[in-house]
Amino acid sequence: MEIMSNSCNKSKILIFGGTGYFGKHVVRASTSFGHPTFVFVRPATAQMPPSSLQLRGEFRSLGVTLVQGELEEHEKMVSVLKQVDIVISVLPVSAVPDQIKIIDAIIAAGNIKRFLPSEFGCEMDRITPPLPPFEALLEKKKKIRRLIEASTIPYTFVSSNCCAAYFVNFLLHPHDPRPDIVVYGTGEAKAVLNWEQDIAKYTIKVANDPRTRNRVVIYRPPGNIISQNELISSWEKKTGRRFEKACRVRIT
Repeated sequence: MEIMSNSCNKSKILIFGGTGYFGKHVVRASTSFGHPTFVFVRPATAQMPPSSLQLRGEFRSLGVTLVQGELEEHEKMVSVLKQVDIVISVLPVSAVPDQIKIIDAIIAAGNIKRFLPSEFGCEMDRITPPLPPFEALLEKKKKIRRLIEASTIPYTFVSSNCCAAYFVNFLLHPHDPRPDIVVYGTGEAKAVLNWEQDIAKYTIKVANDPRTRNRVVIYRPPGNIISQNELISSWEKKTGRRFEKACRVRIT
């Protein structure tokens, strides 16, 4: 589907979790498209790592408005929400249930045109049945999804499948000099690997597209569907090295 881009009136976008692994890409994508961008962040502390402070500095240089606060500060969130049009949550897995506080604040603000919760990953309503450890995570996400659907909040649910850089590093360990690679199962299972920057850019676009209102959008380019064995073969061609497929692990 071709995604429409509004180049005239730029939506104001508020991002929760914008300093995280994937969140920073969403913030950069938002500013690259010219959207006035706000990021709700925890207050800076002396214990904060230099990398986090540097990232905040980068955001400020891009014109991002950093709003320091906690998710428990309902009134502060409502006041910020009243200044924006779109809300994108990229909170980490551990904070998925905390999105209830964001939903409450959005309802109280009453002006948000679109909310994208922290879903991404697989399309949860199509997986049957998930494995027990994964099932617990999906249940948390499904609870948030059902709350949003039952509310009056306009939404878009994004299924971005796998973050390519993260999973390629996990499956190939390209910086490891050892000649062996652990293969999971038979290595033939297919996955959709989408580049983090591409996921972020399309997320900003679908958030502004009227056709995606109250819809599920799945990022599944045919050329990005690949198995671990195919990844290893491509890596061998690129590097000229030969890898041993060692320590096969069958996941049951």
